[in-house]
Amino acid sequence: MFLDDDQELCGRILDGAKAMAIARRMRDGLSTNGEILAEECTVEAAVICLVLTNAVEVHDKDGRSLGVGVYDVMFSYINHSCSPNASYRFCTELDSIGELECRICPAVTETGVGGIESESIINGSEECGGPRIIVRSIKGIQKNKEVLITYTDLLQPKVMRLSELWSKYRFSCCCKRCRGMPTTYIDHCLQEILISNLDCSNMASGDNFVGDHVMEKLMDYLNDAIDDFLSFNNPKSCCEKLEILLTQDHDEVVLKRNGENLRLLFRLYPLHHVSLHAYMTLSSAYKVSVSELLALDPESDEHQTEPFSMSRKSAAYSLLLAGATQHLLESESSLIVPASNFWTTAGETLLSLVRSSTWNLFSRGRHVGEISLSSCRICSKCTLLDRFRDKFTDSHDENAEFAELTRQFLDCVTDITPKIWGFLVEEGGYLKVVEDPINFRWLGSRMSSFTHFATNATSHNADETHSGFEAEEYHNEIRVTLFLLGIHCLIYGAFLSTVCFSRHSPLMSKVESILCVEGILNG
Repeated sequence: MFLDDDQELCGRILDGAKAMAIARRMRDGLSTNGEILAEECTVEAAVICLVLTNAVEVHDKDGRSLGVGVYDVMFSYINHSCSPNASYRFCTELDSIGELECRICPAVTETGVGGIESESIINGSEECGGPRIIVRSIKGIQKNKEVLITYTDLLQPKVMRLSELWSKYRFSCCCKRCRGMPTTYIDHCLQEILISNLDCSNMASGDNFVGDHVMEKLMDYLNDAIDDFLSFNNPKSCCEKLEILLTQDHDEVVLKRNGENLRLLFRLYPLHHVSLHAYMTLSSAYKVSVSELLALDPESDEHQTEPFSMSRKSAAYSLLLAGATQHLLESESSLIVPASNFWTTAGETLLSLVRSSTWNLFSRGRHVGEISLSSCRICSKCTLLDRFRDKFTDSHDENAEFAELTRQFLDCVTDITPKIWGFLVEEGGYLKVVEDPINFRWLGSRMSSFTHFATNATSHNADETHSGFEAEEYHNEIRVTLFLLGIHCLIYGAFLSTVCFSRHSPLMSKVESILCVEGILNG
């Protein structure tokens, strides 16, 4: 199989090299008639190989892909790890404290432990005018130890990471996460399958005997749903398919080692990598569906209620994604980069729900703008807002600050979330089984109760137990609590971004702008 792949790749490189050779001839005014021989385009083939080996996808400040870029050896020689100690970002403007000198060198901290200097700036070619890459440590790095980044998505299980690294870069990763035996906790979660039929209860779900067949089917389901959203502009169909993917049992016939066929009934584990991708897609797809529905008839109560329901689901899935990633971050600290993005997105989505005009349906004619949110502008239980105002400066021990602010944040959101989670998941379905999107102790060792949740995940409407003035006060309280949770998520996401990308990261600036609009930083 690998031999066939190599032959196909070599063929594509040769075709590309010939096309470049023809373009070079045209530029030089030479004849392009006749076939280009392989030996006539060795330089072009070498260039393509260098690009394939060393190119990095370039993103703008909002994370949109701009293409690929090739940087000099200072960046290209940084090796890969699935548990990296550094991250990188792109910068098109000079940071206010940035240095033009680019170097990665050992540094000695006050405690005498060697490490990487906090930030190293690698400039794009002056001739090309490309953006700079800023490499920053996300873990303590001992003196003379190698700086490592990731070439792949760290929220993929081991088998998928190895496959991608081989297909793109032709190497097999031997980092501590990949060679760990037994499988690390995070990789166990990312590939865990819940087998429903009792005959298979004694089987290891990570066994290749099960994994290859099941993984292929799950990825087909996921990609089909995502195609509906991205390629066919049908977010409603995407949401329906992903809800089924998460909720229902799936079956597959596999061949046992003794030659017998076995019918497997299986379900996704809530921390499985397909589940995480489903949460991410559902949050976005429900948000797009809201915009489409409101565009039809924004004044109609009917066209307000359904979008509001979808807004709640979007907020719930974004919060679940952030909480799940935070749970995995505890065992793999390099997940700090996606965790930063997911918490910020969760905060934005929650604030969008808070600002929805549909709250007027619950407020007896009062405009939602009349409801004061000033009571939650300052949290008395944590110092996140004060630290944000100071831009997280003046820290003598970054590890201690990270541990302390994370503890404060989790203490607050663990207290806040149960007060609004039931409201967010009132519609029932898959979200109803998630007891807590922050604290995952409810999963248990094998989640025995999870496989039977569908019959118990019934809808409960808060208005059945609240009416009149009580219902209005209930929803006002919910809205204020959602606002408080959203602010916490935004600030913590910004804090994590400072660890990954410095205090001058685009994400930090974005959160600062949002908090200014919300009046949080005033006064």
